[in-house]
Amino acid sequence: MKTVTKLLFILLLAFAVNFSGCEQEDLALNIDCDNCLESVPDSADLIINVTINDENQFVPLTYYVGDYEDGNIDFTDTTYTEERLHYSKVGVNYSVKATYQIKGETVIAIDGDRIRGVDGSGDCYSPCYFIRGGTLDVRLKN
Repeated sequence: MKTVTKLLFILLLAFAVNFSGCEQEDLALNIDCDNCLESVPDSADLIINVTINDENQFVPLTYYVGDYEDGNIDFTDTTYTEERLHYSKVGVNYSVKATYQIKGETVIAIDGDRIRGVDGSGDCYSPCYFIRGGTLDVRLKN
Protein backbone atom coordinates (compact mmCIF):
# COMPACT_ATOMS: atom_id res chain seq x y z
CA MET A 1 0.00 0.00 0.00
CA LYS A 2 2.87 2.37 0.76
CA THR A 3 4.20 1.88 -2.78
CA VAL A 4 0.84 2.89 -4.29
CA THR A 5 0.66 5.94 -2.03
CA LYS A 6 4.19 6.98 -2.99
CA LEU A 7 3.43 6.47 -6.68
CA LEU A 8 0.27 8.56 -6.43
CA PHE A 9 2.18 11.29 -4.59
CA ILE A 10 4.89 11.34 -7.28
CA LEU A 11 2.30 11.50 -10.07
CA LEU A 12 0.43 14.29 -8.28
CA LEU A 13 3.66 16.21 -7.75
CA ALA A 14 4.67 15.78 -11.41
CA PHE A 15 1.22 16.98 -12.49
CA ALA A 16 1.43 20.06 -10.23
CA VAL A 17 4.91 20.98 -11.44
CA ASN A 18 3.84 20.59 -15.07
CA PHE A 19 0.97 23.06 -14.65
CA SER A 20 2.73 25.71 -12.58
CA GLY A 21 5.29 28.37 -13.38
CA CYS A 22 5.57 31.49 -15.47
CA GLU A 23 4.17 30.09 -18.71
CA GLN A 24 0.88 29.13 -17.02
CA GLU A 25 -0.25 32.78 -17.33
CA ASP A 26 -0.62 32.39 -21.10
CA LEU A 27 -3.08 29.51 -20.70
CA ALA A 28 -5.59 31.84 -19.06
CA LEU A 29 -5.41 34.87 -21.31
CA ASN A 30 -9.00 35.93 -20.72
CA ILE A 31 -9.33 36.21 -24.48
CA ASP A 32 -11.75 38.76 -25.85
CA CYS A 33 -11.77 38.21 -29.61
CA ASP A 34 -13.37 41.64 -30.13
CA ASN A 35 -10.06 43.21 -29.01
CA CYS A 36 -7.74 41.36 -31.40
CA LEU A 37 -4.94 43.28 -33.06
CA GLU A 38 -4.04 42.39 -36.66
CA SER A 39 -0.32 42.42 -35.87
CA VAL A 40 1.91 42.65 -32.84
CA PRO A 41 2.52 46.35 -32.20
CA ASP A 42 6.11 47.48 -31.81
CA SER A 43 5.22 49.48 -28.65
CA ALA A 44 2.63 49.47 -25.88
CA ASP A 45 2.09 50.93 -22.41
CA LEU A 46 4.35 49.80 -19.60
CA ILE A 47 2.29 50.17 -16.40
CA ILE A 48 4.06 51.22 -13.21
CA ASN A 49 2.13 51.02 -9.90
CA VAL A 50 3.52 53.12 -7.02
CA THR A 51 2.44 54.19 -3.54
CA ILE A 52 1.40 57.80 -3.08
CA ASN A 53 0.74 58.75 0.55
CA ASP A 54 1.23 61.62 3.00
CA GLU A 55 4.94 60.89 3.36
CA ASN A 56 5.48 60.23 -0.37
CA GLN A 57 3.36 62.68 -2.33
CA PHE A 58 5.63 62.10 -5.31
CA VAL A 59 7.93 59.20 -6.15
CA PRO A 60 11.20 59.43 -8.12
CA LEU A 61 11.46 56.64 -10.71
CA THR A 62 14.47 55.34 -12.58
CA TYR A 63 13.74 53.27 -15.70
CA TYR A 64 16.17 50.61 -16.89
CA VAL A 65 16.36 48.68 -20.14
CA GLY A 66 16.91 45.08 -19.07
CA ASP A 67 17.51 43.98 -15.51
CA TYR A 68 18.13 46.55 -12.80
CA GLU A 69 21.42 44.82 -11.97
CA ASP A 70 22.71 45.56 -15.49
CA GLY A 71 22.59 49.30 -14.73
CA ASN A 72 21.38 50.40 -18.20
CA ILE A 73 19.44 53.53 -17.21
CA ASP A 74 16.93 54.61 -19.86
CA PHE A 75 15.72 57.75 -18.06
CA THR A 76 14.53 59.16 -14.75
CA ASP A 77 11.16 60.67 -13.94
CA THR A 78 8.90 61.56 -11.03
CA THR A 79 5.29 60.49 -10.64
CA TYR A 80 2.57 62.15 -8.59
CA THR A 81 -0.02 59.44 -9.35
CA GLU A 82 -0.33 55.80 -8.24
CA GLU A 83 -0.30 54.54 -11.82
CA ARG A 84 2.19 55.73 -14.39
CA LEU A 85 2.16 54.70 -18.05
CA HIS A 86 5.25 54.71 -20.20
CA TYR A 87 5.02 53.87 -23.92
CA SER A 88 7.72 51.22 -24.43
CA LYS A 89 8.93 48.66 -26.96
CA VAL A 90 7.27 45.24 -27.06
CA GLY A 91 9.60 42.30 -26.45
CA VAL A 92 12.10 44.26 -24.35
CA ASN A 93 12.75 43.69 -20.64
CA TYR A 94 12.29 46.80 -18.50
CA SER A 95 12.92 47.44 -14.82
CA VAL A 96 12.00 50.37 -12.65
CA LYS A 97 13.31 51.59 -9.30
CA ALA A 98 11.06 53.67 -7.04
CA THR A 99 12.64 55.66 -4.22
CA TYR A 100 10.56 56.31 -1.11
CA GLN A 101 11.17 58.10 2.18
CA ILE A 102 9.83 56.42 5.32
CA LYS A 103 10.49 58.16 8.65
CA GLY A 104 13.63 59.78 7.24
CA GLU A 105 14.99 56.53 5.76
CA THR A 106 15.29 55.80 2.04
CA VAL A 107 13.41 52.71 0.87
CA ILE A 108 13.92 51.32 -2.64
CA ALA A 109 11.41 49.15 -4.54
CA ILE A 110 12.41 47.43 -7.78
CA ASP A 111 10.43 45.37 -10.28
CA GLY A 112 10.83 44.26 -13.88
CA ASP A 113 8.73 42.80 -16.67
CA ARG A 114 8.44 42.49 -20.44
CA ILE A 115 5.58 43.56 -22.70
CA ARG A 116 4.75 40.58 -24.91
CA GLY A 117 2.71 40.12 -28.02
CA VAL A 118 0.68 36.90 -27.73
CA ASP A 119 -0.86 35.06 -30.69
CA GLY A 120 -4.56 34.45 -30.02
CA SER A 121 -5.36 33.08 -33.47
CA GLY A 122 -6.07 29.60 -32.05
CA ASP A 123 -8.89 30.99 -29.91
CA CYS A 124 -10.17 33.67 -32.26
CA TYR A 125 -9.80 34.43 -35.95
CA SER A 126 -6.48 34.87 -37.71
CA PRO A 127 -4.59 37.15 -37.41
CA CYS A 128 -5.27 37.93 -33.76
CA TYR A 129 -2.72 39.26 -31.27
CA PHE A 130 -2.93 40.53 -27.70
CA ILE A 131 -0.55 42.48 -25.48
CA ARG A 132 0.38 40.82 -22.18
CA GLY A 133 2.75 41.71 -19.36
CA GLY A 134 4.44 45.03 -18.85
CA THR A 135 3.10 45.69 -15.35
CA LEU A 136 5.66 46.76 -12.76
CA ASP A 137 4.61 46.84 -9.10
CA VAL A 138 6.86 49.05 -6.96
CA ARG A 139 4.25 49.84 -4.32
CA LEU A 140 5.20 49.84 -0.65
CA LYS A 141 4.13 46.74 1.24
CA ASN A 142 2.81 46.95 4.79
